[in-house]
Amino acid sequence: MNKSHLLKYLLTSPNLPVGGFCYSEGLESFFDSKNITPEYVKNTLISELKIGQIKLDAKLLIEFFNIFKEINNTKSLESNLKRILSLDKWIIASKDSIEIREQQNQMSKSLFDLISEFGFEYPYEKNKKCSWPLAWSWACYCFEITRLEMVENFLYAWSANQLSASLRLIPMGSTKAHLIQRDLLPIITEISKQIMDKNLDDIYFGNVGLAMAQQNHNDLYTKLFRN
Repeated sequence: MNKSHLLKYLLTSPNLPVGGFCYSEGLESFFDSKNITPEYVKNTLISELKIGQIKLDAKLLIEFFNIFKEINNTKSLESNLKRILSLDKWIIASKDSIEIREQQNQMSKSLFDLISEFGFEYPYEKNKKCSWPLAWSWACYCFEITRLEMVENFLYAWSANQLSASLRLIPMGSTKAHLIQRDLLPIITEISKQIMDKNLDDIYFGNVGLAMAQQNHNDLYTKLFRN
């Protein structure tokens, strides 16, 4: 297929690649019994971007991307394939609830299927349950998206999805959600550049609030679609 820089927008589309799935990732429990305001939502997302688990996911994108490049350059095939499987298992194991792990698997399967339809069949062995970062990184590698754009698009798509969920959970107009997304843009750029310059072992995350909410939430998305 002909490559286009516009292919990256497929990954941030509200409809592709996971269609109508809009996961709250624990926001329902996290916001439960709180007097939630749009400013609180904004501060929550800023906190997650700066010290939340999403930073680790974003760094894994680069790790996978670099491995794909090494394999393409016929470097250390066997050890690199083992590293992909190991990192993929590790990021899945880091998720704090069965529901989040199932969400990762569903989203990654949808994206792998989509990329396959575009002519980029994943040629390597996969774990039974794959992570979202692995699928996202493979898509960006196939689309020849730069590593920085890959991370920025990933964090943007995550924050946009969280804002979409917030619109369904609290009284907040779409205009306010767009203003919050605008305010997050420089933070996403800053965090993305930080991640580029760090080793995997140097990525710190310590924001456990949303992670704990995920553990206490048995169904992360059905409530958003009951109406």
